[in-house]
Amino acid sequence: MGVMQFHVERPDLLLAGSDLSQVDFLLYDGRVVPAKATLNGNLLKCNRTQSDSGQLRISWPRFDGRRQVVHTGSLREQPGVYDLEVELARGQLARLRNQHSVWTTVGLQTTPELESLIVESHRAFRSAVLKAEVPEVSGAAALLSMELSGKATELLCQYYTEQRLTFRRNRTSYLPVFLGCRLQSVPENESLFLEAFNAVQVSSPWSMLEPNDGAYEWDKTDALVEWAQKNRLFIVGGPLVDLSVDHMPSWLKSWSGDLTNLQSFTADFVETVVGRYVGRIRHWEVVTGANCGGVGDLNEEQRINLVARVVEAARQVDEHVHISIRVAQPWGEYLGRTSNRLPPYQMVETLRRCGVPLAEINLEVKVADSPGKTLCRDSLSLSQLLDYWSLAQLPINVMLTVPYQPGFEDPELDAYQAEWLSQTLLMCLSKERVVGAYYMNWSDQTIDGGLTALVGPDCTPRPTMNLLKRLREAYWAG
Repeated sequence: MGVMQFHVERPDLLLAGSDLSQVDFLLYDGRVVPAKATLNGNLLKCNRTQSDSGQLRISWPRFDGRRQVVHTGSLREQPGVYDLEVELARGQLARLRNQHSVWTTVGLQTTPELESLIVESHRAFRSAVLKAEVPEVSGAAALLSMELSGKATELLCQYYTEQRLTFRRNRTSYLPVFLGCRLQSVPENESLFLEAFNAVQVSSPWSMLEPNDGAYEWDKTDALVEWAQKNRLFIVGGPLVDLSVDHMPSWLKSWSGDLTNLQSFTADFVETVVGRYVGRIRHWEVVTGANCGGVGDLNEEQRINLVARVVEAARQVDEHVHISIRVAQPWGEYLGRTSNRLPPYQMVETLRRCGVPLAEINLEVKVADSPGKTLCRDSLSLSQLLDYWSLAQLPINVMLTVPYQPGFEDPELDAYQAEWLSQTLLMCLSKERVVGAYYMNWSDQTIDGGLTALVGPDCTPRPTMNLLKRLREAYWAG
């Protein structure tokens, strides 16, 4: 058992950024150590299951009210108390400096504006450290350093995406990346969809396709596949099995404790669906959420066995099918709140070492409270995540929805979501390993009251939809 303690100059900001259950520590090898955090006045005490050095991760509000994850540097346990704001400022400045050095070394061109922001962030951080004996002054300077580092990071990522996309466009006018959206049925406004997307994910939840044992309902899915083929859209099917939330059909719940029969039923379902669309759907997202779980109280070993079984079932039907799995919460937030111990990347590598043939990896960048809290991060965190997963030497698809943060009202929320989506998609397009970006909510008004949907109840496009159309025109020829 390990303990780290922090003096918090502004506990009001700490509590405004997140609840204390979200505090965890990131170790050097990607493992996440949960922390039982308690705040007593200005003292934050973090009880941990391990005593290894690590980076404190926590959601923190910016000056504009937006919340995003910030990191300290790697901290060792010590009898004394750290200053939280100072350590967060140190961590944010260090990641900015490190990435600035890496990108400029390989040719990134910066501007005096960016360099000035970095200098000002350094100056504020020096004030925070040198005036540590005056907590109020030190804390204010640290917060200013964090804000300046955040602005400099945004500008650095903007220059990176602009220059990377210019480089890619100089080689080819048509980016080899699919831009798609998830659908359960043919959209009412077909032309609006086709103006923005060149791909579609055919949603095929088990509970919808087989609501009763052995009784399949194909009408919506058949019509959607036929429509997509008619309009020459690239088709991805799935996810067939969702292990993160309970989308299993109700008739299957009586078998949830019987792993053998559960695997058998699941494999039969996958074989049936893949077999029906052989030759029409060549890419299947077979499973989502296997890394974090949540269905049937399956442990990690059982989920790995289940994934291996259903992938084998799909390939028995069509040996040329391209199989992908979706990684939920790819930054590993679930590790701090569940009994899971494998970080997302290690989970996928374990599957591959077990002989599971994966053609692609799908990363879910979905800032939401359900099925599991995924915290909002900046573009640099996304860049580093994509670079890390590129080590697997597999094509990457990014499955995303815009965040919804309470407190933002229209049109402020619309502008925030459009800005976030633009930054996220441009960062994805700048990475060579990314072959597809798929939006997860076309028009479903039951999700967040429709605040993350691309179109409203009357099929009118929201600002995020208009943004996607502009990006399609700018980066995809023809």
